[in-house]
Amino acid sequence: MDLRLSRRGAKESCALTFGRLKSIIITMKIKALLTVFFICCFVVAANAETTIKAESEKSKISTDEGVAYKVIIASTENALPTPIFPKFTGFAVVSQARSSTVSFMAGGVKTILVYAFILAPMKTGKIKIDPVSIKVKNETLSSNPVEIEVIQGKRRPEQQSNPEPQKKKPVTPQLVPATPQEPQYTL
Repeated sequence: MDLRLSRRGAKESCALTFGRLKSIIITMKIKALLTVFFICCFVVAANAETTIKAESEKSKISTDEGVAYKVIIASTENALPTPIFPKFTGFAVVSQARSSTVSFMAGGVKTILVYAFILAPMKTGKIKIDPVSIKVKNETLSSNPVEIEVIQGKRRPEQQSNPEPQKKKPVTPQLVPATPQEPQYTL
């Protein structure tokens, strides 16, 4: 009987050992997965990414219209410098605005900056807006160029409308009698 008890005790101790070993393996797997997760989060934060994109709401407009032009910068950088905008040759800047959105996510912060311009055409034809650039960590990033076709509308573009201002005629008062007795002056 003692022999049977010792076999049963050995089986129970083996069962406890396998159960304990199983929980140790599960704990090690969880720790390994968490380690990989935190390493990935650190790598994402260490490899900060910045993108820049330019777009217009329309690719073809008339001289009677304006067009919205936007520059969108998305970055995981902590601080971004002001972008360098091109000269809007062929357009007049009617208005401009800037908005920003900050999102907190695992491993860091993501910032989205939007610069918006309302442009009025000053000539007809295909007008190219050069890329916008920004310098991030000693690297210059550039947006795509944008091309907008401007066709003639009812009004002429400001540049072509009146090449020479018209001279005003001098105003001279004239004597016009209202009644035979009272003179009246009109301009």
